[in-house]
Amino acid sequence: MSFVRLVALAVVLCVSGCERTAAPSELSASDIAAIRATSERWVAGVRAGQWEDVAATFTEDAVLQFPTARYEGRPAILKWLQSTQPWTAARELHIDEIRGRGDMAFVMGHSTITPDGGGPPIVVGRYLDIRLRQADGTWLFYRDMVTPVPRQPPTG
Repeated sequence: MSFVRLVALAVVLCVSGCERTAAPSELSASDIAAIRATSERWVAGVRAGQWEDVAATFTEDAVLQFPTARYEGRPAILKWLQSTQPWTAARELHIDEIRGRGDMAFVMGHSTITPDGGGPPIVVGRYLDIRLRQADGTWLFYRDMVTPVPRQPPTG
């Protein structure tokens, strides 16, 4: 082997050995579909008042965080859910962004209510979730931070 080839090989080996380990790839289309499916299951359960099914979309050690309250663990989240009212069809959940790598994803979105008399939907809440992929391929809520958006009084 020539001296130039030997030096080139040494440089390549040094550079490749000194590089950081590559980060896991971005989420696959099936991961994103599974994340959306968890959100759809959550919404269906909240609309039907099926609180145990809604709570099952959270990991056992999940945290649900509001500005004024924090619920730690699936049993505490279930207890809080049981104290709430089901959503009507006028309330919608929207996913604005899904990002992640490996077994962790970040989901950002908002919820809206369409006024009884019609008109454009009004944003009533914003959320940021951390989801974890489970062994069965589902993506459950691990951390869920929800911030209500105060309604603005009508102008005019």
